[in-house]
Amino acid sequence: MTPMRALCTVILALVTLGFARVARADSDGYYCIGPRYLAYELALSHPRQAHVLYVVQLGGSHGIGQRATLELPLFQVHGMRCRSDAVELLGWDSLYTVRLGDSPQLSLAATVAPWAGRGTSRQPLADYPSANLGAWSEAARVGQPDSIPLAIQSSSHRFVLYFDVRPHPTQACRYKLSTRLVALDQSGRAVRSLTLFDGIGTMECGE
Repeated sequence: MTPMRALCTVILALVTLGFARVARADSDGYYCIGPRYLAYELALSHPRQAHVLYVVQLGGSHGIGQRATLELPLFQVHGMRCRSDAVELLGWDSLYTVRLGDSPQLSLAATVAPWAGRGTSRQPLADYPSANLGAWSEAARVGQPDSIPLAIQSSSHRFVLYFDVRPHPTQACRYKLSTRLVALDQSGRAVRSLTLFDGIGTMECGE
């Protein structure tokens, strides 16, 4: 292999790696709300760089209950939909369906959508909300703390997502983002919390 061809090969590999990271970048932190649970997925910010779905049970005596996990294939999420018995994650040409049973165990029921292989997503994106608790959240986009009340059916608790955005100590165009799920009692007192996202985001900076 000539030096020039070797150099081109290295550049192509680096560009491909860059595109792979971009493809996964927004597939991190999408969430949806079910009747008595919150489901969210993490990829880039997961400690093992794995793509994992989390399902947190809400309600009961403690407010925030068990958190079940399921490792997913690596794919770019475009939105999620929570049903009473399943979580659906929309990909470009795939629809992943995770069944929720009576036990904490989750099961991946389907991995291929009817429109797979046609080169585009055939499912209306509007049917799958793109709410995000990570670097693509509204709080991250504007660089300001935020809170979102969750419509969860519970007679004893209310649930809120709190977004804590702080400047990065050394980089002006980056920030630290931490998102917590908090259970409040009827008097508005926080009784339990769970950190869902803890990572780094990037803001648009002028030249």
